[in-house]
Amino acid sequence: MPKASSPPDALQSAASSGPPLAARIFLSREASVVFVLLLLCAMMAFSSARSTFFSPRNVQQILLQVGLLSIFAIGETVVIITGGIDLSLGSLIAFSGMLLALMVNALDAHTALFPLAAVMVGLILTLLICIGIGAWHSALIHRVRLPAFVVTLVSLLVLRSQSLIMNSHQQIPMEAKRFPLFDWLANGKIPENGTFGLPVPILLLAAIGFAVHLILTRTQMGRYLYSVGSNEQATELSGVNVAKVKLFAYGTSALLGGVAGVLYMGYGGQGDPTAGQSYELYAVAAAVVGGASLTGGQGSVPGTILGACLLNTIRSVILLTLAQPDLWNDTVVGGVLMLAVLTTVFQGKDSRAFTHRRNIWRVALLPAVWIVYRLIQVAYPKAELHPTAAFLLIIAMLLVVIHLLPQRENAA
Repeated sequence: MPKASSPPDALQSAASSGPPLAARIFLSREASVVFVLLLLCAMMAFSSARSTFFSPRNVQQILLQVGLLSIFAIGETVVIITGGIDLSLGSLIAFSGMLLALMVNALDAHTALFPLAAVMVGLILTLLICIGIGAWHSALIHRVRLPAFVVTLVSLLVLRSQSLIMNSHQQIPMEAKRFPLFDWLANGKIPENGTFGLPVPILLLAAIGFAVHLILTRTQMGRYLYSVGSNEQATELSGVNVAKVKLFAYGTSALLGGVAGVLYMGYGGQGDPTAGQSYELYAVAAAVVGGASLTGGQGSVPGTILGACLLNTIRSVILLTLAQPDLWNDTVVGGVLMLAVLTTVFQGKDSRAFTHRRNIWRVALLPAVWIVYRLIQVAYPKAELHPTAAFLLIIAMLLVVIHLLPQRENAA
């Protein structure tokens, strides 16, 4: 009778059957994002704006924006992992900032509380209200069976409206000298007086990211989140309390949106009812660029942080290299999001048709789009091509390339 293999032998044979660890790391979405980041930095090293781009001030600003974006993008990632979406985050940022500024000023003016006590009471009440908004979302989505898109879109509109109503469309100033905690949380750095200091939001991001990463990878709730995103019906039939899982997901998203609202309020020194416009789309973009799938079941905290790094690095490059950066920002971010979704298709398990060697030449046509555009510019250096015309030309060439690509194989 043959001997059964020992556990180490079984583990060794199972490990040998899959791709090597180095190959899995190299082919991961996180590695792709790191490669693009390094490529951008290498390109800027040879540009005329290199001294400004690599200056300590600009690097600190990029890190600050990464910290602010990543905090609420992590909450969006948790929701996306379950197969949902939260479109209310931008309006929630404005609402929580306005609500906190209103409560802190009212408590400080009409009660006997010290400024710090007014800050702590207002902060706790604001975050509790944000969690309540997340619980409201999960109840409507799971109990009433409304689509997450509709529920959070309604909140986007209602919370934005309430932010404007709260102080008749006016900002609510927060005195930095009287309430220094908010200014330090958003604009402080450690060390304070050094040549280069880490922004406080990036340190808050490290703590929040580490905690959420542990939950996703080391706890039962984390496994349930991925399971709900992969197959909600099967997860519910196996005895998992899906309502509790969705409550955690949307509550976490709203809580981190509230934290981001507090930081943006401190960053601007006031509660602003127009703050956070379209920020929910940046959160989705950071999550998807980092490897999250909008169909659920995929996503990670490190990937989302890297996605936020890439988006903010691109925005810095646009600011330093284009004549009208504000006008092109959303176009470039939207293009990056589309490329991220296409990368997910190429890296998917059902994309073998794309990577077959007889189809490689078709995939290689994608970089040729940019080469053709550059050749046109070289051939006609004096001809002025309107930016919109150039954009439409690139879209037309991409459509030709997409039609040349083979159709994706259906999953078995």
